[in-house]
Amino acid sequence: MNNEDIILSANQKKAYDILVANCEYSIRRGTICIVGDFLSGKTTLVKYFLSEMFGDIDKYYINVNKLLLERLREEKTDFAIMSKIKAKTRLIMSVALEETIEKHFIKEDILVLDAIEIIYPYNFDIISLVSRYTRDGKICIVCVPENDNFSFNFSWGNSYIIRLDHK
Repeated sequence: MNNEDIILSANQKKAYDILVANCEYSIRRGTICIVGDFLSGKTTLVKYFLSEMFGDIDKYYINVNKLLLERLREEKTDFAIMSKIKAKTRLIMSVALEETIEKHFIKEDILVLDAIEIIYPYNFDIISLVSRYTRDGKICIVCVPENDNFSFNFSWGNSYIIRLDHK
């Protein structure tokens, strides 16, 4: 990603400045949620942030939908009946995500989880899961799509919320 070609909107710039301050100056450690509508620019914002701060997006960025769909394919899950076998699907997703997060935080101090829509039908508490690994100065940024069709558990204040309005 070439950041020279990216022009952040006023809302993205505001959120970016808050994100940088929280991460760079140790204002906040743990879990940071960037909350916004589906097309508010969360992905662009976090990729811009990673590129500016670390110069490497892929090392710190995980598309959760893609990761979990790949794991379900490996497990030979029949996508047509996925909603009928919610407990098994949820377990596979939970193990896959936990393994990925744990492995990442062994070597790195920051991680971005984006595209998390796949977990919504399974009442998956991603913040509680991530909070186990975001101690000792580690940070996990979770991009949370705001939509009336989905509910998201912010785990009783275990995360700092940055709002990104689509305007």
